[in-house]
Amino acid sequence: MKYIFPRGLHSGDTLGIVAPSSALADDSIESGLAFLHSLGYTTKCYPSVYAADGYLAGSDAVRANDINAAFADDEVAGIVCLRGGYGATRLLPLLDYDRIGAHPKLFIGFSDITALHTVLQQRCHMATIHGAMVMSLGRAPTPYTIAQFTQGLADPWHTGVPDLPPSCTLETIVPGDVSGPLCGGNLMLLSVTTGTTYGLDGSDGILLLEEIGEEAYSLDRMLRQLEQSGLIDRVQGILFGEFTKCMPVEAQPYEFTVKDVVTQYARRWGKPALWGFPAGHGRDNAWLPLGQNVHLHLTRHQADVIIQ
Repeated sequence: MKYIFPRGLHSGDTLGIVAPSSALADDSIESGLAFLHSLGYTTKCYPSVYAADGYLAGSDAVRANDINAAFADDEVAGIVCLRGGYGATRLLPLLDYDRIGAHPKLFIGFSDITALHTVLQQRCHMATIHGAMVMSLGRAPTPYTIAQFTQGLADPWHTGVPDLPPSCTLETIVPGDVSGPLCGGNLMLLSVTTGTTYGLDGSDGILLLEEIGEEAYSLDRMLRQLEQSGLIDRVQGILFGEFTKCMPVEAQPYEFTVKDVVTQYARRWGKPALWGFPAGHGRDNAWLPLGQNVHLHLTRHQADVIIQ
């Protein structure tokens, strides 16, 4: 598949803010918007940002209309999602893919936004960005996250070895050399869309997997589902990101740790795989270009990720 790679942004460009999933609730977005303004961008908040319908940021129609409108809006150069949570899968039948595909632009988010990344890539052939959102940018982001986001907006498709935070060490689980377009994101979202018309195909891709707040047995169940669906057979390699607040981390009687489960599956699959990339729900959140080619060079003593 040939992807469209939307342009980077310039000072003075407008970022559209949409809320495809959970509501703002009792939080404030002022610090997140102030951060975006400090980079030289203006912002345009669509109605879903301040709407609420139970745990959702407004009705499905409101949230879907905002996404459709933000892509069609010539004033908007790029789109940043407010937050994740839940709700993006409800929008998939309501999106105007022809309209979106005719107005490609940067689209940024993670977590529940994985469902949108997948359909925008597969139905609109548009590369998207797995990266920080407005709420996370307003909650004391680390210098690494700030640098990744700032550089990414201006030069979203840069090539080479991505920067890592000082404390990060990548670890090879299964050695090998493979390349392919980056795809995937949140494990739960990939799992719940498997078997639907909106599921990830992932053919010849490098699969990113990250998660938050799940027990090891639940991760086991979701990884087994990806295996049994055929997704793992189709991908070239696996990039395991952050498994934030997933338990247990330390060995306990009658338990597997999170890393035990991931390692067991990676070795079972035999596809080149690495552990520990700073993408997902951790404090350090990399800018990752979904749809861009990524090369994994993994040996027993070294793990390199090269964006091509």
